[in-house]
Amino acid sequence: MTQPASRPDPADDARDLAEGGGFGRMGQLVGLVLGPVVAIGLQLAGAPEGLDPKAWIVVSILSLMVIWWVTEPVPVAATALLPLILLPMSGVMSARDAAMPYADPILFLFIGGFMIAIAIERWNLHSRAALSIASAIGASPHRLVAGFILGAGLISMWISNTATALMLMPIAVGVAGALAAGGQTDRRLGIALVLGVAYAASIGGMATPVGSPTNVIAMGFLEQANVSITFSQWMALGVPVMLILLPILWFIVTRGLKPVSADQAGAASDVVRRALKDLGPITAPEVRVLAVFLAVAFAWMFRELLVKLPGLERLTDTLIALIGTLLLFLIPAGDHTRRNLLDWKSAERIPWGIVLLFGGGLSVAAAMDATGLSGWLAGRMAGLESLPPVVVILALLLLTVVVTELMSNVATLTGMLPILGALAVALNVNPLFLAFPVCLAASLGFMLPIATAPNAVAYATGMPSVRNMMRAGFLLNAAGIVVILAITQTLGPLVLTG
Repeated sequence: MTQPASRPDPADDARDLAEGGGFGRMGQLVGLVLGPVVAIGLQLAGAPEGLDPKAWIVVSILSLMVIWWVTEPVPVAATALLPLILLPMSGVMSARDAAMPYADPILFLFIGGFMIAIAIERWNLHSRAALSIASAIGASPHRLVAGFILGAGLISMWISNTATALMLMPIAVGVAGALAAGGQTDRRLGIALVLGVAYAASIGGMATPVGSPTNVIAMGFLEQANVSITFSQWMALGVPVMLILLPILWFIVTRGLKPVSADQAGAASDVVRRALKDLGPITAPEVRVLAVFLAVAFAWMFRELLVKLPGLERLTDTLIALIGTLLLFLIPAGDHTRRNLLDWKSAERIPWGIVLLFGGGLSVAAAMDATGLSGWLAGRMAGLESLPPVVVILALLLLTVVVTELMSNVATLTGMLPILGALAVALNVNPLFLAFPVCLAASLGFMLPIATAPNAVAYATGMPSVRNMMRAGFLLNAAGIVVILAITQTLGPLVLTG
């Protein structure tokens, strides 16, 4: 008897669409050939005067990686393995030195944060939190959209934006159907709900270091440059950005929504309540995971006070994440089984490919420093000193938003960070003031389905058209650039130098 084909995971479909590049199969073939051609062509042309030949090899390697990251003839994580191969083979660095950035301590903050998020997902605690928020706010169209946006934003501060979108999207579609008039779904409300969930999931990820892989990558790059940003400092800037952008998002997607009858509002409210009821009463595993999560979040936010206590002087954000992860593996679930709150089968689901991408970017950055390429680039950018830093940052934000619409935000940031380091030297500014706003801007891809996985999930519902997404996404991108620039220019000097 023939076994039925297994159904594809919607999350995998979303990631494929969102991170598959915007150039199609032909673009992948072109990129596959163009990358090596450019890399070899640069070597044949020879290094510019005053630049070490080894540094010019790093330029070729970085060019190859960026072209492959943009066109994706191979997965972006596979491209990130190139430094492990090409740096030792070309004599730029030893294999040990090329591999060391792949085990950067900040990388384990990312791993620990994602394992805590996996535990929250495993016991459906994120569903209960988001549905409780949506249920409490109300059932009118405007309130429902606000509830879903708030729920998605708050949950995505700690859970991946893809998981948040996948969890809330079916419920949002069900709510739109419950508010149908004359048997036809209110398409405008459906668009508002699904875009609200998708965009809020990306916005929420800006608020904490563990909210998005790009945030951890930026922290790792800054640590390499001997510049650190604490968890609480990140939140002091990221949370205001989120709190300003979520209402703007609500205003953009709810324009033109019409009131509905009391019966229709009640039906929509029933959908949310029914989904919450299906979860049943809160369980012992949920309570225990929540306790661990709250303890870890508290320690992250107040670490600067905790390190003043005896015995905790060496406590770091990474150690906090790893301690929380270990506790999840040790604490019994308490549900009359022998399971613990987290097992390795569940932990294996974290995006290990992003870990490789993270390491590849840091490895290239280390090679740029070791060969003097960063200093050489800084010298060539010295002419920018005459420009106000705010103008340079604005230009970087615009460039980042355009690029991240066509390639994954992780690849976008990974490719830009080494250049930002050199630019910071040229402008004589703290790298934080360039890397932080650009990192947040990498999460602003709202115009195209391929820009992020949440966008792909929203588009897959069949409700928003590309035109809908481009219109709302353009407005939100513009608002995001303004808000990020305003917050980093006003609060940034107080928070990052305090």
